[in-house]
Amino acid sequence: MTEPPLHHDGVLGADVSQFEASFPADPAAIAPVRRRLRALLREDGLEHLADDVTLICQELMANAVLHGCLNVPPGTTLKITVAWSDAQLRAVVHDPSDEKPTEQGASRSRTSGRGLRLVGELSDRWGVETDPAGTGKAVWTELDFPRKRAS
Repeated sequence: MTEPPLHHDGVLGADVSQFEASFPADPAAIAPVRRRLRALLREDGLEHLADDVTLICQELMANAVLHGCLNVPPGTTLKITVAWSDAQLRAVVHDPSDEKPTEQGASRSRTSGRGLRLVGELSDRWGVETDPAGTGKAVWTELDFPRKRAS
């Protein structure tokens, strides 16, 4: 699947750290991935962003499981990649659906549907890239200058 280009002239920077995980299309699989990501971000000096980044990734993974995996065979796996440097942090979640997610309007009565709004508020950018071969999509989010950013 082709991912959209990185910002800042396509460069994360010279020193890039990365987290990658495959997980089953099951809501119960999200928490262990989130915990591993949070621990790695903290170990790498991004404690001030660890909670926000893991919340963003949790929302993207949950959307992929709940909406991007409708009518998929049992055993389908999804993938998350988070890469960061001094210049940028970028998270990407791949799922098998071609349907693009849409941000829901604000509502006090609805108990769900706020995830992408939250992603948008905590990120500098987010978007969706569908695979031209029709085998799914990548939902991505970016935060600029993560090492210098205050939470």
